[in-house]
Amino acid sequence: MARARAVLGIAAAFMLATPTLSPAFADSATIPGAWAERVQILYQSDTRSVLRRAVRVWDFHPEKGLDFTWEPAAGQSPDRTIAQDETINGKGRLVWRVRGSASYDPKTIYSSYFGDIINGRPDGQGRLELRSGEFFDGHWLEGELDGKGIHVDAEGNRYEGQFVKGVPNGEGRLLSKTGEIFAGSFVDGVKNGKGRTRLAGGTVYESQWMMGKEIGGTRPDVLADAKVGGLLKAQAGGGDADKVEIGVIVDQRMTQQADMKYQHLVRDEDVAIYPEDNLYNDAWNGTGQINTTNVHEGLDWEDTPAFAEVDLSTTDQSRVKLDRLEMKVAASDAYRKPMLSISEHFGCVGFRPDFSVMNSGWGDARDMKMSIQFTTVDEEGNPTGQPSRMFTKDVGAFGDGVDVSIKSVLDEAGVDTASLETGRFPCPSVDSLAVCRSQLTNKIKFGEVGDYLGNFNQAMTLNAIGKFDYSWADDEGNVYQQSEPFRAQMTMAVFEVPESMAECGDGGGGSPEAMRYQNIEFPIGKHDYTIAMPVRGNKNVSAYTARLKMWSAMSSIHRFSIAAHFADGSVRESKPVSFFYFRPKQSLFETKTEPTACYLPRQMIGCG
Repeated sequence: MARARAVLGIAAAFMLATPTLSPAFADSATIPGAWAERVQILYQSDTRSVLRRAVRVWDFHPEKGLDFTWEPAAGQSPDRTIAQDETINGKGRLVWRVRGSASYDPKTIYSSYFGDIINGRPDGQGRLELRSGEFFDGHWLEGELDGKGIHVDAEGNRYEGQFVKGVPNGEGRLLSKTGEIFAGSFVDGVKNGKGRTRLAGGTVYESQWMMGKEIGGTRPDVLADAKVGGLLKAQAGGGDADKVEIGVIVDQRMTQQADMKYQHLVRDEDVAIYPEDNLYNDAWNGTGQINTTNVHEGLDWEDTPAFAEVDLSTTDQSRVKLDRLEMKVAASDAYRKPMLSISEHFGCVGFRPDFSVMNSGWGDARDMKMSIQFTTVDEEGNPTGQPSRMFTKDVGAFGDGVDVSIKSVLDEAGVDTASLETGRFPCPSVDSLAVCRSQLTNKIKFGEVGDYLGNFNQAMTLNAIGKFDYSWADDEGNVYQQSEPFRAQMTMAVFEVPESMAECGDGGGGSPEAMRYQNIEFPIGKHDYTIAMPVRGNKNVSAYTARLKMWSAMSSIHRFSIAAHFADGSVRESKPVSFFYFRPKQSLFETKTEPTACYLPRQMIGCG
């Protein structure tokens, strides 16, 4: 099979024996295309000015009449990302959309690439997402994936491994949407050489391939793979179920339009459906850093389903008579791990040696202990240099949230907290702040934290890093130990100047319409139950797709499979699915540390 090549927007087709994998971009010397040029207004954050510049990129589909926009990545000066010949050279987002369409309408986007660009083409690390749901992620060279990368086609099949000029070449893995996993070598986009295949039911065998054709090894009979995979024989034979495969994947096209995005991954034991955003995965697993980011904020969690599709097809394109479909749910369990964030305390008075820990999870934190150090930070807020020694403090148990005071820690560190608590610190002008800060540090004892004091507008601040160690329990009474790092900032003093500071403004969801989708609400705490999935239209099919809109009342884990019942009495089940549904709880905790009297307006320390 000749090396498969395709350009932006042409979906790749995967076949179990001979997958055809398509690159998103191709060399302009061999693939038709043309330069596209437009004038853009770009904002320069360093000078707080706008820049009007002509920019050029390579258009692989000029016949489609698409328009593009270029947005440099944060920290990238627009002027420096545009070469003298007006081509883009830098990191940012390149979006192609229907010409003349509104920039705020996601339905008009044809493709979106975020990453490194050189000479108007993807070059370096980047990710391309197409309107069909297909995406390419990895290392690019002159517009093609080259090196390690991932390609998920519009059907939900996934290749991860080595690419050469946009085509799989070298070692890789092909994870088919039916649950089959092949790991081995690829040449020009097809299996070639030795490989190892795990069928949907868990059966594993070694095989030999030559340019997409299996020439060695013994592929097990479908029935031999049924122990786990789910083929129930009708009398002596496999019946219609023998020739059917079922895939359960995220509906990628619908997901692109949703605020809450899910993805799927074929694993050895199941197909996992879980959030795409690392912010939510870190909150779920406890792998991120606890800071002021609260996962409940920003979305309407009453309307954040996961869109999935169940694809049934015969392996020989023949027709079978489908009687009914059902979802067999093994378990729907609440996920009780706390999901924590920091609510920093500012304003009212100058000395605020405390903060709140907010819980957006559905379970309580138990026996929490805090380890805390003080540190300096750079302009991005990241710790720098050597931190202070470690201090410890018991926090205890809580549900929605808890106030944490470090006043006793500061006392232990030798800070004159009494003077900070009762003192007020006038300063003649904003221009004199540096002098006022120096006078304060000479007047009041800051002990071990003196070297870690920072500045934020008119406030003298103290940045802390550390970890929370705690436990939590699930509904079965199993107790889990958790340790998560955190970062927080506290106000030590505020300088009062005659000039008024700028007023603070308020910071500024939903899912797409899905009328064709069956609404699946998973009840919490229910095990071993079924949900009927009505089959619409002609039941004599060679292929059938059911679309699901899945949700629950809270963060939860649902384990299920799809069973297809045929008129001849045979039954075929999909590979098991583990659905990790993310829906945080709104914390109703209100801090009890607000001072009884205030002498500072909120704007005295600027907008938080």
